[in-house]
Amino acid sequence: MKIGIYPGSFNPVHIGHLLLANYAAEYGEFDEIWFLITPQNPLKKSSDLLDQNLRLAWLEKSIGDYPKFKTCTIEWEMSQPTYTINTLQRLRIMYPDYTFELIIGSDNWETIHRWKDYQIILKNFKTWIYPRLGTGKFVFNHPNVHLIKGAPKMEISSTFIRKSIRRGKDVRFFVPAGIYEEIIASNALAQELVSEEIIETNTENL
Repeated sequence: MKIGIYPGSFNPVHIGHLLLANYAAEYGEFDEIWFLITPQNPLKKSSDLLDQNLRLAWLEKSIGDYPKFKTCTIEWEMSQPTYTINTLQRLRIMYPDYTFELIIGSDNWETIHRWKDYQIILKNFKTWIYPRLGTGKFVFNHPNVHLIKGAPKMEISSTFIRKSIRRGKDVRFFVPAGIYEEIIASNALAQELVSEEIIETNTENL
């Protein structure tokens, strides 16, 4: 089986995530797309992340019964912070009959030189890039790096979703059906906002 590994914090999941993954699954000749939900991104502040169990629950609900989508929490069992190279190598060992290929956005491609052992990733794992608005022209000078041609561009971010909800905006159509209501009911973003306000206040007092 050819598996597309789609890593992210999905903080929270939105329709842009699912639209891109759906396109890759149907037009990229993948047997499955695995949403690699990260507990902690080494390039992001852990305080920015919603509870990982909530992020997983919302992602699983969004996927529903679509057979080509799976969630993957392998990094939850690994030492933190996790790195993509370690995860891919572990997946290859666990599933020797599968072929794993990486799917990332052009924004991540622009900073891939900051990833741990990124040269090893590119050498050993085919990497697919999907274009995102706001990124410049990018050139692939590696035989294992390819563009997902025709992939739709939707400039929606989890950061936008979180900020909008904190400001009282109703953005239910930016996330999969039912997820907006669950985010509101969980009160997770309100708690996160309080936490951030405390951090900012403490910083000002230093």
